[in-house]
Amino acid sequence: MHCLTRRSRSATIWSAVAGVACSLLLSGAAHAVTTSEFVLSGLVNNPGTFNIDGSNGLRSLQALPSVTQTDNYTAAGTPTTTTFTGVPLYTLLTDPLGGGGIVVTPGVKNDFLGDAIVETGSDGYRSVVSEGEIDPGFGAKPDLVAYQNAPGVPLGSDGFARTTAPGDLAGGRYVSNVASISLFSGSAASQIQGTGGGLSSSFALAGQVNNPGSFDLAALAALPQTSVTVAGGTYSGVSLWTFLQSAGIITNPLVKNDILGKYLVATGSDGYKAVISLGEISPSFGNQQDLIATGLNGGGLGTNGFARLVIPGDIKAGRYVSNLIGLEVLPAPVPVPASVWLFGSGLVALVGIARRKIQSKSV
Repeated sequence: MHCLTRRSRSATIWSAVAGVACSLLLSGAAHAVTTSEFVLSGLVNNPGTFNIDGSNGLRSLQALPSVTQTDNYTAAGTPTTTTFTGVPLYTLLTDPLGGGGIVVTPGVKNDFLGDAIVETGSDGYRSVVSEGEIDPGFGAKPDLVAYQNAPGVPLGSDGFARTTAPGDLAGGRYVSNVASISLFSGSAASQIQGTGGGLSSSFALAGQVNNPGSFDLAALAALPQTSVTVAGGTYSGVSLWTFLQSAGIITNPLVKNDILGKYLVATGSDGYKAVISLGEISPSFGNQQDLIATGLNGGGLGTNGFARLVIPGDIKAGRYVSNLIGLEVLPAPVPVPASVWLFGSGLVALVGIARRKIQSKSV
């Protein structure tokens, strides 16, 4: 019960302050500063504040296991090659010197695949990475929390820490001047619930799209078709990105790369949920060819229902959501490390009020 309570409390606190925080960011109340520390928070067993060397009573980022990688991407349209040294993001979350592991809800299958990480810079710029994208058992993408451009060369104006997104075409998910890294339950915000299992015949599209609705096999067949080949064979169906684009993803033009602050929750008829970040599938960034499959090897999907979400490249099939009944496009919560980048005593007070209300309700 402790883990479940902690997960639900986190979601409620973020919801209580998200509107105020967004207003501050859009009005220019938060300014970019060169960072010397960041807060790790959310659904990890050992949250805390990190700097480069553990001075001033903080925790040392460079004390964690590190790797060096060379990434190729475009920055402002210019091809860029950069070498980074840092801590793998998954290691930061799970190593005893880092987050010490992910908090999960007992009895919920692959609960962690419903989680995502929101990385926030000191200017409020943020990007979402799904847990499944970096989990070694699934997407296994080696994102870093980098602290050097090469061994012995600090990041300079990019702050003491910068996240990387190796394999992305453009550098939008390379967040400079990291002020906050927070693991949250993306599935907790989902409004679509399982129907008790069984074969699905349609799914609902909801959330931040212009044209929500219900889609059955005929509706999907009317959209452009494609296929992907994975270990289980060749799946045919509709590109997930194409499908979402046809529905019209709602974005805020005042927020830079607002698409990178959103994620998708897929729900099966049995209530099983998995999260995909939109940056993961955007052709401008991760360009992952996820598929809403309606056929396999020239036939139907059988017991997997009329539609199945397929994630090519995942080592295990935990994000292959069968008997699909729901897709929801949702915004990442605004993290609340008030001492780092959300300035102003009024917002800090609001966070305290939200926490006290939650605590009083749980007594």
